[in-house]
Amino acid sequence: MDYDAIDYFFDDADSFHAELDDILRQPCQSIEDAERITSQYIRLVTRFQHEFCQTTVERAQMAYKLIDSGLFLEHSTTILSHVLHRYALEKNNDDDLLIPYSILIYAGKEDPRWMKFIVSDARRNRQNRLFRKILQETASCGYALMGTSVVLAFEMCKVSKLRAADQDAITPAFLNHLLDVIESMVDDSDETFNYDIIQLLLVFNEQFLMASKGQDNKLLDVLAERIGTSNTFNFLFGYSTSTPPADDACVKLLILKLLYGIFTRPALYEYFYTNDLYVLVDVMLREVCDLGEEREAAALRDAYLRVLRPLLINTQLRRAPYKQAEIHATLCAMITPHSYRDVDPNTVRLVERILDEWWENICNRPVAPLLGVDVRGPLLSSNVQVVRSPSPYPMMRSSTSSSSTSSSASTPSSPSPTSTPDNTKNGNSHSADIALCAGA
Repeated sequence: MDYDAIDYFFDDADSFHAELDDILRQPCQSIEDAERITSQYIRLVTRFQHEFCQTTVERAQMAYKLIDSGLFLEHSTTILSHVLHRYALEKNNDDDLLIPYSILIYAGKEDPRWMKFIVSDARRNRQNRLFRKILQETASCGYALMGTSVVLAFEMCKVSKLRAADQDAITPAFLNHLLDVIESMVDDSDETFNYDIIQLLLVFNEQFLMASKGQDNKLLDVLAERIGTSNTFNFLFGYSTSTPPADDACVKLLILKLLYGIFTRPALYEYFYTNDLYVLVDVMLREVCDLGEEREAAALRDAYLRVLRPLLINTQLRRAPYKQAEIHATLCAMITPHSYRDVDPNTVRLVERILDEWWENICNRPVAPLLGVDVRGPLLSSNVQVVRSPSPYPMMRSSTSSSSTSSSASTPSSPSPTSTPDNTKNGNSHSADIALCAGA
């Protein structure tokens, strides 16, 4: 039966969704039935998408109606394969692709195993045909399809490592195109579109890291070329300091990996404005203090510490210090033993490295990390006694003195230009330190 020849008249969205429910309730006895019902569903939604599926929320409702149905429960891989081969890979018109792409996206969000199946089913001759098709379409499609396409590409890259041929398809020209789109939409009141593109760039950075262990990164190369000619860093900074979507320790890790790459590449040491770095320090201090003690939180905390070291050592912050006392206090509190929690050895190693390379070498302030106080000055003074008084985590256990000398001793001094070490040799040598996000 040619269902496109049937005349439908819907009084409202409720009557439209009732018809969709009727389609999904049809008897299904075979694979052919599952494919026929799926096609009928997609064609009806596509036909009336401008009336009832204009927004992202409405497309999500449409996709989940199919995903939550008994039909999908019994024939999930058959339906996904049918949507992929019959629609996503074959169709080229924006209107024909918006609904199939949405179904694939939300199926992958519902269960990462389904997205892994989509990636596997899309591969031929070691190439992800759907991924490469999306890259080609993004250069010419409308914003509605582009927003959906970049989300689908992000979800695919998040669960599977790209093959070499697929990575080669991510050209500098394509990366520049994405950055240009971000800049053209920077004043848009709805930032969702730009955030979706930023997420795709973040996962591209992750893919480059996995492929080359940080030695060759097309995204960082492009960002270095755009210094002084682009305002993209403003949006990258805004995304880095905002609260990521709910999914998302994974997105936070991806952000931290990009920041780490920027702060360890000499050409990008001063990519951000100094005032923006101050805000970034505030965000990082807040985040490391707010994280709990569970395993995922510990991984995030260590990732923040790995980024904090080059942020303090390589950027303008070595010349324009900011909140040195607060940073020092927070770091010391993180490795001070407490009766109610253990101190992770990896955290101790990371904090001590920051204190050695930043607090002692740049701030020129010798310190005993486990006490969190400058002991050399007070203990050499004749009438000074160091007394430890308890204070709750995350603030350090403060040190007080019976004289003003000890108070001044705990205040960090300005950095000494003569004590500045050469950090150019760091390059990207520590890119592999940032823990991979689960499932990326």
